[in-house]
Amino acid sequence: MEKQIEVGQELARLEGEYTRRAHNNYYAERYSYFNEAALLHIHDLERHLLALLKKHGLTSLLDMKILDVGCGSGGYLRRFLDYGAVPSNLSGIDLMPPRIEQAKLLNPAIDWRVGSAHQLPYANESFDLVMSFVVFSSILDTALRQQIVEEMWRVRKPGGVILLYDFLYSNPHNAAVQGVSMRTMKELFARSAVRFDFRRITLAPPVSRMMVPHSYWLAHTLQQCRLFNTHMLGIISRDNEKE
Repeated sequence: MEKQIEVGQELARLEGEYTRRAHNNYYAERYSYFNEAALLHIHDLERHLLALLKKHGLTSLLDMKILDVGCGSGGYLRRFLDYGAVPSNLSGIDLMPPRIEQAKLLNPAIDWRVGSAHQLPYANESFDLVMSFVVFSSILDTALRQQIVEEMWRVRKPGGVILLYDFLYSNPHNAAVQGVSMRTMKELFARSAVRFDFRRITLAPPVSRMMVPHSYWLAHTLQQCRLFNTHMLGIISRDNEKE
């Protein structure tokens, strides 16, 4: 009962934080593709994402069932249409109804649902690819994080993979997020015969926002060096599974 109360409090906190951000133009401008610093991050993420999918033999997405957990307004999931996925095989779930309403407007053919990631409304072993983008760093409660992990494992098909992109480090100026190290992520997703393929990407946002307006090429070069990169992108899979 105590854990349920804690989870409920954390979900309420998340809803409050997301609502606050939705009414603040600062966040919309910061993450707009018209913002060159944000565009630097998007290009880097997409390049590494496609390379990682190719490395794991995931280049034919036509028949793949894909779920985006914490999909927001669906931007990341819709990109998979350009990679070869079809709308009828895509599903996205988010806690915030306004985000899902926007997602439906942009592509009504995709299965969009309002709900919590710790209680996914999908059958066991439904998806070939289960993914989340900057979800775990937004959750401060360990119990809720673990419940989400269990749900992602539950809906993943045998032979399927989990794809994660998130902050590695906490932001001292933003108490609403908490970095998730690769070690922590491995502990959360620990199973027998599990394989982790993580890489560090994305130049630290404060650095890119300062540097990009003056020298995009220098920021791009610094990002390739990885020394000041603050996010991780990874695929989690299991050995000896039959699809």
